[in-house]
Amino acid sequence: MGLLDRLRRRNLTPLDPSFGALIGDLAGPIARIAPDGAVATLDGSWRLEWGVRTAREWKRSSTSAAVRQNRLDDAPVYETWMRVPGGDVIQRSAITTDGNGRTLEWQFENASPDAVVVAVVGLTNGRIRAELSCTKLDGVPWIRPCVDAGAVVAGPEVWTLVEADPSAASADGENEAAVLVPLPHRQTITVLVSITGDLPARPTAPEDVAAGWKAITADAMTVDVPDVDLSAAWRRVLGDLVLAVGDDDPIAAGEAAWWLDLAGMHDEADRGRKAVLAAADRNRLGSDAAVVALRAFASKELRQGVPSELAEVAGPLAKLARNRLDRRTVSLVARALDGSHPGAAADARALLDTLTLADRAMSSAVARGAERVLGHLFRDIDLVERIDMLPEVPTTWFGQPVDVRGMVTGLGALSFSVRWHRERPAVLWQRDGGPDGAVLRCPGLDPDWSSSERSGEALLAAPAGAEMMFVADVDEEPVATSAPEARREGVRLDPNDPPPSLL
Repeated sequence: MGLLDRLRRRNLTPLDPSFGALIGDLAGPIARIAPDGAVATLDGSWRLEWGVRTAREWKRSSTSAAVRQNRLDDAPVYETWMRVPGGDVIQRSAITTDGNGRTLEWQFENASPDAVVVAVVGLTNGRIRAELSCTKLDGVPWIRPCVDAGAVVAGPEVWTLVEADPSAASADGENEAAVLVPLPHRQTITVLVSITGDLPARPTAPEDVAAGWKAITADAMTVDVPDVDLSAAWRRVLGDLVLAVGDDDPIAAGEAAWWLDLAGMHDEADRGRKAVLAAADRNRLGSDAAVVALRAFASKELRQGVPSELAEVAGPLAKLARNRLDRRTVSLVARALDGSHPGAAADARALLDTLTLADRAMSSAVARGAERVLGHLFRDIDLVERIDMLPEVPTTWFGQPVDVRGMVTGLGALSFSVRWHRERPAVLWQRDGGPDGAVLRCPGLDPDWSSSERSGEALLAAPAGAEMMFVADVDEEPVATSAPEARREGVRLDPNDPPPSLL
């Protein structure tokens, strides 16, 4: 039995979501990390804090104002910097799995000219035996530095004991313990913390963990827009969605599956649907989760174009959803079943007039994050066979390129770009799969333009306000009104940046 399995029997209070961001692995989230780098398991079974002893004083991350945090490669792997004299001490947090157990790895780098001491403080509920090589909780290895600690303490008011600069090589106590590890200047140490199973023989560098997350999302939809923060937000959301499909919460897993299908990460989305079915097998699907499940299975049929369990589960899920069932979800189900199960699709449409709710909003944090990011880029109106590219475009984007690749909508896989010919935007697109005749629009740039072609280029009208950003040349020839005409007249859509291929 792993350490976390033992602790879960204690029925401690679950962690408040406001504590910080979720971290975990492909099996799902396991803990949250606070902005100061403290980590706590989701069920509240233990919490880890940290601090640094400089030549002058002890500095706790939780009380230091000079702490900042970012992600490594936009993955759910975090780096927390604490300012110390002459530089920083950097803590990196990652969850790793080696087949024998799940582990929190804390790496500390001393990016300062002086040696420091790092304190790793564990707060839990149980009997603790702390030694220089390993600290055990109820007899099970819990915290193990990869080099022997310089001192350990255990017992109540643990930070008071830490700040007394202890030197003991072993300690026994209840609920609280600290491991103090010397960290020479310009050196790195790693501390392993058991979550389930056995601790690994050797650590995995957090940079390698982040690279693994990046490899998983390498083939997903890409977003490159003038708002650098928005592009980075999408890369972060991707990793969070992959993390969420392993969540024990079927709503979080099912909503993540919906967005991962859109991003072209169908295998990861399927993991979310399996999590939803597993929750159903354990009788853990409430009415709202049943609606999420219906959308998740409809998404597979509509976006992947392959059969799912939708036909078998639609009826029981609709009954379970009861008054939470909305018209948009039922319309999605009907459309998904049209080709393979027309009778079931007709039954679904017969429900529409009996429903009072029009739609269902995303409720999990990561799904809402995906919705906020992608809301700038498209609106998938698949019930009326229309896709709105760039429904809203900030004026700060005018004159700058936009590229979206690999978006898998209910009307096929779509890639599109925007390039500018002075104040006029040129849109390029390619749509693969989905029905013929689906209409593309770009209302954020030119609300009067539309096309039902699967691929093409078009020079749009100048959006309001764009002409003020450019100085017209009075001798310039008139601009062509479409991309084919532009080519015939020898006008490039962007003189400095020819439109890229969408293939």
